[in-house]
Amino acid sequence: MKVIFVCTGNTCRSPLAEGIAKQKMPNIEFASRGIYAMDGHPISNNSHQIGLTEGLAMPSHSTKFVASDLSADLILTMSNSHKLALCQMYNNTENVFTINEYVGTTGEVSDPFGGTIEDYREIFNELNCLIDRLKNKILKQ
Repeated sequence: MKVIFVCTGNTCRSPLAEGIAKQKMPNIEFASRGIYAMDGHPISNNSHQIGLTEGLAMPSHSTKFVASDLSADLILTMSNSHKLALCQMYNNTENVFTINEYVGTTGEVSDPFGGTIEDYREIFNELNCLIDRLKNKILKQ
């Protein structure tokens, strides 16, 4: 199984989600992408610092979402606007959900870009809970 997490620039939320998911489910392939990412741009320093503190295997640079990424089994976006953007850009999007939608909760994972390390820590904690729910759902399948 391959799961791709998607946010805007692949510098804050989706790299954290990838790192958390890899730690919790090492037998599943995880990746992260950004709809408007600049390939090779470093992830945010705050995401990097949290990744180091938590011992997460995270990408150090961003990767743009491309059509071939649609071959993943599951694509989980951080917000409804990311989901809508993918649906508008590509035709075959039946495997695209917001992470909250997929795990049966509501809301969106807000963007901490430009915020403090505490803002990033809040997003890390939120993603940690969401990925626990994701793990439970995947293990039931």
